[in-house]
Amino acid sequence: MFAALALAAATAAATLIPAPDDWRKESFPFPLQFAPGIPYQGTEYLRFHPGWDRFADETGFSYVVLWDVKAVPVEPPDIEDHLETYFNGLMSNVARGRKLGEPPKSGVQAHPMASLPDWQQGFGVQIRTYNSFSKGEPLLLYGEVTQRRCGERMQIFFALSKSPRDKPIWSSLRKARATTACQSAA
Repeated sequence: MFAALALAAATAAATLIPAPDDWRKESFPFPLQFAPGIPYQGTEYLRFHPGWDRFADETGFSYVVLWDVKAVPVEPPDIEDHLETYFNGLMSNVARGRKLGEPPKSGVQAHPMASLPDWQQGFGVQIRTYNSFSKGEPLLLYGEVTQRRCGERMQIFFALSKSPRDKPIWSSLRKARATTACQSAA
């Protein structure tokens, strides 16, 4: 039964976020276990670049996330608050599991960016956090966050990487966003 649910979730992630087959897929329902303070109803879909866990490489920590949620307005302060809650919860949870000690709090800066085809609003972000998946070192992530209405749903798409937004990895991340379907997997 669990295997069937996991396969269904992975299939939904692959359908909503088309990416090469070697990109790992995951999905989680809201409220997120490690960040229950993010007030959405829906599902989080993730696709991880194959080099995600090679933290010293340009592709390290490169992945995309889609929040397919009940429609609500989202503004830059919301993006900052939600990403801080997300990364504080995620890195704290992973650090506890790896016995790294409590990480410092994450900080996020969001600024408007030019609108993109098929997306109503976009933000550039910088996330200062802590890499609990590695040695507990400081981590600066660069990101692009876009959102759009899809009927009664809202999609919020996050492209994230430790590489600045002018590096080659960003073509793969942006391609995943450009091919993401405006539909609900549910």
